Amino acid sequence: MKNFFLLLTFILTATLLSAQNAQYTAAMTKAVTALDSAKTPTDFQAAANTFSRIAAAEPAEWLPLYYAAFGHLNTAFPMFEQDPAKATLTLDLAQASLDKAKTLAPQESELAVMQAYILIGRLMENPMAKGAEITPQVFGELGKAAALNPENPRAAFLHGTYVLNMPAFYGGGAANAKPHFEKAAALFEKESDRGLLPHWGEKANVYFLEKVNQPEKGN
Repeated sequence: MKNFFLLLTFILTATLLSAQNAQYTAAMTKAVTALDSAKTPTDFQAAANTFSRIAAAEPAEWLPLYYAAFGHLNTAFPMFEQDPAKATLTLDLAQASLDKAKTLAPQESELAVMQAYILIGRLMENPMAKGAEITPQVFGELGKAAALNPENPRAAFLHGTYVLNMPAFYGGGAANAKPHFEKAAALFEKESDRGLLPHWGEKANVYFLEKVNQPEKGN
């Protein structure tokens, strides 16, 4: 009889966990689909709010926190022109979500990429004053991301975008960015269906690779 009750408990627990996993997967699938189609700050903020709710319900999962950070980050970028203070506060929300994710998956390459991305957002607060401080941190996080997963195309892509926008006398510009975009393109081509895992950047990489391949005006 004791073995029967133990077996029954095991079956009930397994059934409950399976239902919870299915609910989590369904919620994440819907939220990631919405995020993939987001275009406006309002869309990204709504996505961030959704992922924050999922994260609260699933405290052991790093992925909802990652996407919450991504949503807040993309909400913040367009704000800098009209409301820098609000943009900074929104970046703080992104960082808070990312910090929680790091405690759950400290060796996750995608989290290092996201940290670099948030640092780039911090640079927008005051590029002239913060460039010298933040640039080494950005490259440090991207180097860490590549070391943790050499197949991560988002590390190479973000590296390329940063170099492209750096002054030429600091090693920036199209010629220096091009190898990073080419590397990202090769890695994106190898990347299979990611499902719920991060998969952004490929279309933007195509755009920037075309841009750096264009001949300079006057040549």
